Amino acid sequence: MLVTPVMLVKTFGKGLRFVLFFSLLPTTSSNLWAKSPARGEAPESARVTISVYNDAEMPADVLDRAEGEASRVFREAGIEVHWLNCRIPAVSEEASRACREAVFPEHLHLRIVRRSLGLKAEAMGISFQADDGSGCYADLFYEPMEQLRQSDGTDIASLLGHVAAHEIGHLLLGTNSHSAAGIMHARWTAEELAGTKVGGLVFLEKESRRMKARLTIAMQASKEGPSTTTALPVLAHTGD
Repeated sequence: MLVTPVMLVKTFGKGLRFVLFFSLLPTTSSNLWAKSPARGEAPESARVTISVYNDAEMPADVLDRAEGEASRVFREAGIEVHWLNCRIPAVSEEASRACREAVFPEHLHLRIVRRSLGLKAEAMGISFQADDGSGCYADLFYEPMEQLRQSDGTDIASLLGHVAAHEIGHLLLGTNSHSAAGIMHARWTAEELAGTKVGGLVFLEKESRRMKARLTIAMQASKEGPSTTTALPVLAHTGD
């Protein structure tokens, strides 16, 4: 059964309102096996791989900077991100296999498209999770961010990077993962995205611990053999 997405309102100067949507979807399929440190070893930081599909055809330099911003946010949480910038068609079969792999929570997928189909025009993103909180897929919507850049001069790479971190954060934290402050806060202001304040949009300590624990346990478990967690391509969802 599909669950109506939660609408999160974000207000950015000049009275403009943009929103993020999050949806819970049932998912079923098997995943591929990912290597992990030997049991008992304590890695300096947890790791997550993210396949990125730039369907919106954003400029490569903007995407690179956005990934850098998201990496910084996760690095402060003790998590290293490995980005796979995926192309269709892929440059090689090996690259295609690497990009297609989806293993919760170690290998997630992020797709950037021009706009949402079915959500309000202001929607900037959506993540997909099953009832147990698992999920490998999230979408970002480029046009609302571009409109904000044109109206308020917001750095679109910084905005994209932080929205990406927020969405991936939902996948790594599971359900009910909003917070009263930081990157998982439901409401951001233009001031928070300004250069002098953007450093405050980070994961809280308890969120960092939760994500690292989930990733570390998953990496250790994958050493024992193939996993059978769930993942599906993006599906339709109910309206708000």
